[in-house]
Amino acid sequence: MVSVSVKIDPKSFEDFQKALNEFTSTLGKDFQDEAIHQGHLLCVDAMRFTPPMARGGGKGLKDTARLAGQYAVKGDINSIAVSANKRSAAFLMYRKLGNAAFRNDQSYFYTVLNNSKKTVRNLTNPIMIKIAEDPNHARAFQKARNLFAKTAPEMTSEGLYEKMYDDIRPIHQKALTKFGNRSIRKKTGSGMSWLNKHIASDQSVIDKEYQRSILNIGRLKAGWYKAKQNLPKFKNLKINNPGGTIPGWITRHTAQTGICNFSLNDKNVSLSVINTIGDNNNVATEAGTKNIVYGERVKQIGLNLQKKLDALARKFNKQ
Repeated sequence: MVSVSVKIDPKSFEDFQKALNEFTSTLGKDFQDEAIHQGHLLCVDAMRFTPPMARGGGKGLKDTARLAGQYAVKGDINSIAVSANKRSAAFLMYRKLGNAAFRNDQSYFYTVLNNSKKTVRNLTNPIMIKIAEDPNHARAFQKARNLFAKTAPEMTSEGLYEKMYDDIRPIHQKALTKFGNRSIRKKTGSGMSWLNKHIASDQSVIDKEYQRSILNIGRLKAGWYKAKQNLPKFKNLKINNPGGTIPGWITRHTAQTGICNFSLNDKNVSLSVINTIGDNNNVATEAGTKNIVYGERVKQIGLNLQKKLDALARKFNKQ
């Protein structure tokens, strides 16, 4: 679930259209040019409110949003993989206990506990503390069986030694597919994610997948940038770079995922901007992006109208 906290009253397309009509009629603006201008601003707002976003919602064109995306990628990868040289004593003990429980091997389970007394004393996981310190070994083993019931650790043919990976991209892609390309770190399971982690032969294997993955940051937003680029030219209005500069981590994506359909004549203006991947896995639907964007446009049109009316009033009063 995408969490968004923004101080904007959501609005509908009808609210936006009404505000645009009022703005152009009140100020005598050319509706076609203003509609195109608002199309640019809609695309910019859509980029701002499409993940990744800064903490608290919005600010999606700031570098803090890019960094938030990077932190999310790192958290996802670290939730499914750990390098062989970074496994703690507790981690190794957990994995051995999990393997024993999965194979229903009580003897090996007790052996691991007896050989891990120092590690047990330093445990911080409350569930594992209860299991490890239970004087009734049969009961402790059953608790572990229940805890690890849905886990199937990967092992070699010997059974006790885990497989190591020199490339975790297939594992990462599999997890992304399983969880809809979103928040793997939040869905890897009830505080026991260490049991499901795959072992990378070296930290460089994890770093390589991280560097490859962060290149995708900004791809969802880029559809709106492509749609913005395809908007029709202004008839009379002269605005350089409407909506401002879009950061390179968004514009670097070259896939044609943005569409602009329009029909313009003297009496009617029809514009539609479409991001073909902007709602992948319902990220925009769950964030309410569309109505938040309309709400932002209605708010800004109203503020702009008031600002221009105030300027006209000041000019009139000086005469």
